[in-house]
Amino acid sequence: MLDFRYHALTLVAVFLALGIGIVLGSSLGDTVVSQANKDIAASLRTDLTHARADADNARAEVTQRERLIDAVFARVGKGKLKHKTVALVGSGDLGQTLQTKVRDAIGRAGGKVTSVFELRSPPNLSALGSAVGPRFADLQQNDKRLRSLGRLIGEAAVRGGNLAHRLEKTFPDRFSGDLGPVDAIAFYRDPRADRTPGDQAVEQGVIEGIRAAGHPVVGIEKIDTDPSQISFYSNQGLSSVDDVDTAGGQLALVLALAGARGNFGFKKSADGPLPKP
Repeated sequence: MLDFRYHALTLVAVFLALGIGIVLGSSLGDTVVSQANKDIAASLRTDLTHARADADNARAEVTQRERLIDAVFARVGKGKLKHKTVALVGSGDLGQTLQTKVRDAIGRAGGKVTSVFELRSPPNLSALGSAVGPRFADLQQNDKRLRSLGRLIGEAAVRGGNLAHRLEKTFPDRFSGDLGPVDAIAFYRDPRADRTPGDQAVEQGVIEGIRAAGHPVVGIEKIDTDPSQISFYSNQGLSSVDDVDTAGGQLALVLALAGARGNFGFKKSADGPLPKP
């Protein structure tokens, strides 16, 4: 049976072991420590060399994959959007890189981005309301009319017309292009935007407006978008592409704008890299 003497002897043994270790360590001196440091340094150098080699191999594989998909694009994507017009709609800042990638992909497939609608956050509600119409004058945050305002802006992005041109006149750096009817919409939600409840109401209305016509609407983001907005797109009933800045993502975007449904890309939320044939 375990008693106090057993525990006491155990503690003594532990302290003796520690004492012996200290004495031995002192006796061995700097030679052992120095050798240990050398061994650790050598091991770290080896690990670093292996890590660099793995990184180089990974980059090479990605480059090869991108080239392969780029070649596939020429066969699979060519003509998929022939004579089709697309609106690029942003909730927040679209960014030039994203716009370029989207335009290039759609252009290679025979289509064209004909208009850009960018609702930066926070929106100028008073100016937006005045541009949309007298019934939206003097808008404030948490106004019950905000969702209806957004819906009309979304419809204008799809149909074009007088409202689209009034928005362009009021916000020439945010609403631009031919501003006529379009066949499909690419929608981007900036994850960095700090949205108030009023901003969210306008955004929700815009999404309802662009979906109302029944044309393909595809939520997009770059592969490094953080936090990802794919779950938001899914909750809105939109197809999505989570890597539109890659060759695979650009092909997936084209196929989705042509009517394919699903979530495409390489993130956990994706159904697969590309739509199934």
